[in-house]
Amino acid sequence: MVKIMSRKQRKRGTVPRTMREKERQLDAFAALALMRREGMSASSAAEAEGTTVRNMRKYVGPALRKRGKDYAAKRSDRLPRVLIAIDNKGTRPIVVRSSKAASKMGRYFNAVDDALKGKRGALREFRGKRIPYTRLKFLTNLKTLRRLKDAGVLDNLKDIYWHGKKR
Repeated sequence: MVKIMSRKQRKRGTVPRTMREKERQLDAFAALALMRREGMSASSAAEAEGTTVRNMRKYVGPALRKRGKDYAAKRSDRLPRVLIAIDNKGTRPIVVRSSKAASKMGRYFNAVDDALKGKRGALREFRGKRIPYTRLKFLTNLKTLRRLKDAGVLDNLKDIYWHGKKR
């Protein structure tokens, strides 16, 4: 027996095709992060981030588990995310395939920010290590990072990896 699909179905975790889908996906990831950080339910996190539980199920569904009538966040997931990486020439988009890798990238950006503010040992943890799921190494040369900051590439360092609603 052949199953006929009435509408086109997309595989979860794919790259969004339109800007609207990208915004909805970023909102869903922001709500998921809020659920993990604050221990909130899906409905309250979705409301706080300006999205719906339905959109969360569509874009981050495998990271959720049903708890009663609402959803709770799993500890980690393997959903692909498009993040920004820093290299010698500037920034470039990369795809990481887990929440742990995305958290590591977030820690790296915080360390870069601290290093540029004068904290010497902030980047020590990332020296010689590779960015997960890529062949790129973490850029830890402070001279190069300062050059990129002076060129204006790293002006919005906090915005590179976090998209949340301004509350």
